[in-house]
Amino acid sequence: MPCPPSAVWHHCEVLSSARTDVPPGSAGPTEDRRRPRPLLTWLAAAGLALLAAAVGWSRLTPQVRNTVWAEDGRFFLQEQYDLGFAAALFHPYQGYLHVLPRALVALASHLGPVERFAVDVTALCCLAAGVVGGAVFVLTKGLLRSVVARSLLALVPVIVPLAPMEIAGNAANLHWYLLFLTPFVFLTPVRGRTRAVVLGVVTLFIGWSEIQMLAFVPLLLVGIRDRRRWPMIAGALVGGGSQVVATLTHPRVPAALEPNTIGDVVLGFLAEPVAGSVTWDLTAVGENVVTNGVLVTLVLPFVVLVAVLAAALWLGQPGQRWVLVVLAYGAVVVWGAALLLNPTPQAAVAHFDADAWRSLWPVRYGAIASMFVIAAVVVAADVLLSRRRVVLRVAGLVLVALVVWTAVANAAVDRANRQDGPFWDQQVDTARTECLARPGTDGAGTAGIAPAPRWTTEIPCALLEGDAAR
Repeated sequence: MPCPPSAVWHHCEVLSSARTDVPPGSAGPTEDRRRPRPLLTWLAAAGLALLAAAVGWSRLTPQVRNTVWAEDGRFFLQEQYDLGFAAALFHPYQGYLHVLPRALVALASHLGPVERFAVDVTALCCLAAGVVGGAVFVLTKGLLRSVVARSLLALVPVIVPLAPMEIAGNAANLHWYLLFLTPFVFLTPVRGRTRAVVLGVVTLFIGWSEIQMLAFVPLLLVGIRDRRRWPMIAGALVGGGSQVVATLTHPRVPAALEPNTIGDVVLGFLAEPVAGSVTWDLTAVGENVVTNGVLVTLVLPFVVLVAVLAAALWLGQPGQRWVLVVLAYGAVVVWGAALLLNPTPQAAVAHFDADAWRSLWPVRYGAIASMFVIAAVVVAADVLLSRRRVVLRVAGLVLVALVVWTAVANAAVDRANRQDGPFWDQQVDTARTECLARPGTDGAGTAGIAPAPRWTTEIPCALLEGDAAR
């Protein structure tokens, strides 16, 4: 029975038993037999999480895995030494809380010797991205129909072409993966108190780690009278409210840069998130812009993308439509807000000359927007695969094939920002030698490890010398 236009979709979905994993029109008893059992769903999610973690790890070169990125050392690890774990966990940095990233860094610092810290952080971050993917697979049951589409959606965080350039494998950018998870947490049907409480806790920790989750909070107002959604609302209020307090009490230091214009935001969206959904090599995209023009290189592919998503929106069921709209909203809002609040010359594409286009380089905000773009294409595939007409199902398979082909074509990335180090284990050896060369200190003092001049981490000599309890 179709949902009336005025109905709140998830209430209607409950009344219709949420049989969205079978083709429309299937008989009720057949639906019951075809529905996957919860245990199978969780086993599949665990398998996908491990697969996603392995894919994310494999896309990073050994040099990247062995390099500590920015805040991971200078602030997250350093402040753990200076303040202690508990105090550092909720210590604001640049106006924000980073609870889960700090907790992950703390765990990595205790997994093994300090030489292995960079590799351990990388491994844990890849695993975290995999867990996000597995969670998306579980959360989209009741929203999407095709297990193939749901499985592919679970891999989006690790197959997005731009991920290895900067955001993959480091705690400083773990919040982007939590932001990708947010709309699925807020959209999923909530059945049962246990699920409601778990989703409330997840929402709380997302809020404590990613302030931009507030952009999706209006979704929680849908069906606000449903008490099963109240734990998520509470988690969002506490987590998001904590971020607002952190921002007001420890405001972010603004960069002294020229603001990006609306033209930069619009054209940059085509050049970074959209083009970055197909290739990580944006210098090649810039070269094509110089050779073939903006219309052919950027505008026409975007028109095709919009047409595909519009067709899926027209043909989709209520749950699928909600997901499509929210993903498109997420891609646009996250990209636009990031550039307007954090201007960067790299994204001033509306003012680029030929030389600047040839030097086009990924802006980190583009990776999360690309995740939403690719996810929207996967949802469009789900819509087409669920239709009865053969031509539409074939079109859905084509979309799946395109996403898979793009993932395979971009599996190897050899120009990541951390590709040239400096390598953490080598720096630890140098720092240890420095500590041992100080006579009569008995492990007192620290030695600096500097991935870059502004990112120096002071490691206690007692730890480097192996005399401290870990």
